[in-house]
This record gives sequence, C-alpha cells and structure tokens, in this order.
Amino acid sequence: MLNCLTYLLSSPCKFCTNFKLQSMKLITIFFLSLLASPLVSGATLKQQEVEVLKEIGNTLGKKDWDFSVDPCSGERNWTSPASKSYSELNAVTCDCSFSNHTLCHVVSIVLKSQNLSGSLPPQLARLPYLQEIDLTLNYLNGTIPKQWSSLNLVNISLYGNRVTGSIPKELGNITTLKSFLVDRVLEFNQLSGNLPMELGSLPQIETLLLTSNNFTGELPASFANLTTLKNIRLGDNQFSGSIPNFIQNWRSVETMVIQGSGFSGPIPSGISLMKNLTDLRISDLNGSDSPFPQLDRITNLQTLMLRSCNIIGAMPENLGNLTNLKVLDLSYNKISGQIPSSFAELQKMDMLFLTRNLLTGPLPDWISKPDFVDLSFNNFSIRKSEEPGCQQGSTNLFASSVNGNSIGNISCLQNTGCTKSKFIKYFL
Repeated sequence: MLNCLTYLLSSPCKFCTNFKLQSMKLITIFFLSLLASPLVSGATLKQQEVEVLKEIGNTLGKKDWDFSVDPCSGERNWTSPASKSYSELNAVTCDCSFSNHTLCHVVSIVLKSQNLSGSLPPQLARLPYLQEIDLTLNYLNGTIPKQWSSLNLVNISLYGNRVTGSIPKELGNITTLKSFLVDRVLEFNQLSGNLPMELGSLPQIETLLLTSNNFTGELPASFANLTTLKNIRLGDNQFSGSIPNFIQNWRSVETMVIQGSGFSGPIPSGISLMKNLTDLRISDLNGSDSPFPQLDRITNLQTLMLRSCNIIGAMPENLGNLTNLKVLDLSYNKISGQIPSSFAELQKMDMLFLTRNLLTGPLPDWISKPDFVDLSFNNFSIRKSEEPGCQQGSTNLFASSVNGNSIGNISCLQNTGCTKSKFIKYFL
C-alpha cells in the first residue's frame, strides 16, 4: 500500500498542488488513527479534553457529537465512515500513546462540509496536543482566534467559510505551521487589513493560500524569509505597491498565483531564479508598460499565465526552451511581432491564448496542433487559403487579421463541442 501511495504522490498530476496536499492530509489522518483506541485497548481521552470538546461543539454548532462514547474510540459519529468522500470528512483523531498507552490526546479535528454555522472556537487552544484544524467549506463566521497561536499547529484550513477581520499577528508565533489556507473559493471569507509582518517568521510554512479576500497594503518585507514556501496564492485581493523583488528568495515555490491582486508591475526580474515553478499565474497588473520578463531558465513550467500585465515588445525566442508547457496565456497585453518559430518545440502545449495583442505575420504551420488556440483580435497576415475549416481544430481567429475580417469557426460555434475537463484544468 505504501508503495502505491508513494507512486501516486510522486507522479505528474494535472491538479498537482491541491490534490497532493489533500492526499497527504488523508494519509496523515489514516496513520494517526492507528494510534486510536481500536488498536490500543483501554486508552481513553483525558476528561478535561472531553469537556473542552463539548464547548467546541457548542461554539461550532456541531450538534451530533455523541459523548456517550469516548471521542477517541472512533465509534458513532466521531469518525466518518470509510465510504464517505474526503470532501465531507468528519474526524476527531487522537494519539493514544501516552501514559503507557492508557491516555489519549486530540491531535486533529477535521470537519469538512459539515454545514456548521457557528463561529471559530478559541477553546481549541485548550487542546494542548492539537496539530491540525480543518474546518473547510462550512458557514462559520467571526474572526480567527489569536489564542490558537499557543498551539503547535501544522495545518490550519478555513477556506470556504464566512470569516472576517484580520489575520492575528500572533499566528506568526506558530513555528510548526506548514499550511495556512483561508481562500474564499466560491464562498464568503472576507478577511481584510494588512498582512501582519509576523507571518514572515513562519520557518516551516509550505502552503499559504490567501485568495479572494480583502487584504490591503504591500506584502511585508519579512515575507522574504519564507524560503520554505512551495505554494502561494494571493489573487483577488486589494494589495498595493509592486510585486516585490524578494520573491526571488522563494526558490522552492512550485505554484505562484497572483491574479487580480491589486499589485502593480513590472514583474520582477528575479522571478527567473524561481526554477522550481511549475504553475505561474499573474494577471491584471496596474502600472506602466514593461518588457517581457526573463523566464527561459524556469524549464519546469507547465502553466504560464501573464494576462493583462502591460507587457510590450516581442515574445522572446527562448520561450521555446519551456518544453514542458501545457498552457500558455499571454492575452490582453501589447505584445507585437510574430509568433516565435521556437514555439514549434512546445510539443506538450494543450492551450494557447494570445488574445488581443498586436501580433503580426503569418500563422505558423503548427497552430492547429494544440487542443485550443485563441488568436482573436490581432493583426496577422492571413491568406484566404489559410482560413481553417469549421471542424479543423479549435483555433479562434475572430478579428485576428490585419484586414479586420472575422474568420474562423465563429459561424459554426453551435456545432463545436467544449472539452470541459481541459478548461476546468486550466482555471482551477
């Protein structure tokens, strides 16, 4: 079984970052559960923690915990049935190795999609061995309790709730923290204010997801110290200032998403040092025009979006060195010149978006090979003989010619199917 799990987590994955993170959580919960009482006869939860769980249940609005059995027993509704989807996980996990395997302590509380409508419980700080708080996809409101900073937490996940207020600066004291998720996703988190500089003191943080809130101000200079980061998402906020040059310190980052964040350009030149990037998405930058950033050394890139980033000038030929690219989106810039001939080397590319630029010249011979290509609103020199047939690939050439004509598959869109999975893959 371990060999299978190792293969699964090390294999290339279209939904890499989030899938691996969730998978690792599930595996952690599985192995921690081996310490629970079904395998350790006679071990029970400390009575003080039982009382704390009762208070936590009341604060969360969790009404179905059954205290007639030991919370660490795994019986009744203290742990979801194995048949339940991980997206609806309900699990209180304990470590029952204390006092010669007679005493348990709660180490993880995962209550995902449980329709909880209470507030975030400060009482969690009274579970001294707690390492994980996962309250994903509920209706919880209120602020993040600063009392949680006294715990040796490894994971905090609050995404998809109705949390408000600012991030307490005290959370910067949780030196064990590896994952902090407060994304809104499609729900209602509305965290606000400046990010506390103390968060730059998290020496083990690997995942920092702050998307879709109302954060303001500049990124604290202390974030230059977050050298263990692997996944950072800052999009859909109201930050100010430029994308800081210190991002070049984040050499371990594999996924960086800064879409609609409020930042200004240009994209820092130091981004070329982030050689572990596989997914880079930056969009809707404020500020003045700037040339194309140097990216040719980031050869692991699979998804590259630089959409509406005020980029001017020609696309560099060395983009053809990014032979692992599957998605390339350079739409809504002021890119001029021809499509580089080196793009013919991008054999893995599924989707290409060059919409609304100033591109000229003929169409490359390979242009119909990707699954979807959007070249609309450009100034290409397209001869009548080059116009694609209605069922010949999925190349959108609407208003793409220097002559201003609207050619391509527009007239037969009603007969064109949408490959749903590929678009989901891109926009996740």
